[in-house]
Amino acid sequence: MFIQTQKQYTQFESDDLTELLGQMTFKINNFGLWQSQHDTKVQYISNDIEIVYYREGGSITRIGNKEYECPPGSFLILEPYQLNVSINQKYCQYSYYYFHFEIEPLHLRKQFLSMLTKHGHLIYAHEMKDFREMLDRLLIEANEKEIGYSSIITSALIRVVVEIMRAQLKRSHDNHIRIVHSPYTDLVNEAIHYIQEHLYESIRLNTMAQDLGVSKGVLYKAFIEVLSIPPAQYIHQEKIQYVQSRLLLGESLTALAQELGYSSAYHLSKDFKKQVGVSPREYKKHVK
Repeated sequence: MFIQTQKQYTQFESDDLTELLGQMTFKINNFGLWQSQHDTKVQYISNDIEIVYYREGGSITRIGNKEYECPPGSFLILEPYQLNVSINQKYCQYSYYYFHFEIEPLHLRKQFLSMLTKHGHLIYAHEMKDFREMLDRLLIEANEKEIGYSSIITSALIRVVVEIMRAQLKRSHDNHIRIVHSPYTDLVNEAIHYIQEHLYESIRLNTMAQDLGVSKGVLYKAFIEVLSIPPAQYIHQEKIQYVQSRLLLGESLTALAQELGYSSAYHLSKDFKKQVGVSPREYKKHVK
């Protein structure tokens, strides 16, 4: 006797968020627990995406020009190369879990970050399920490192991401998610990798298009359709982000200007402040 299970059980149905996340690959660079028994003030910059869960204690954290009071049980989302100033105070004990990770394909990174921070970088405990027990178990997995542990941690990260995005969508009472179905997505991803490989050069759109086997017009149309910005603007943004990462390693602005094809360090400094919001000197001063 055979049972027609499709008639016995409700079939899973896809949705926009599931479809979007299904296009992504998550790479966790670090997961762990930070602990302290005294007040601290730190200024730091992460070079990847970070999600923080306040297990005990909290902080007042400034991200750009916004300040967040982060209580226990809340989640804070930190973007790559963003200057963060965090003050832990008023509590006897501090501990928080952190995920450091990246995503592929690169053309979805901007949309992914936009959805995580759609209505602010902080999600309060009452807006999400309680993840403390799950995260405590993940720490055991991370410490014991039994076979398959990284898959378990990655699955947990995706669950946290889904809950954060749900909370953001509920804040605006809008469940609409833009899914890009374009024949140009593969081309844009190839172009992004090309830009990363040649970022230190003076990238000419004609040469890049030729190397990718398309016309300059097709390349422009692909970026507008998939990323909503022209390729020249994307290259500019990536160059400034590259400067941010190299400043973290102590490189001089003059050397970076020469490396990236800027006419002068002054020109690079102006572009840097326009995109980042602070001058390279101020940015570098706060790096820890």
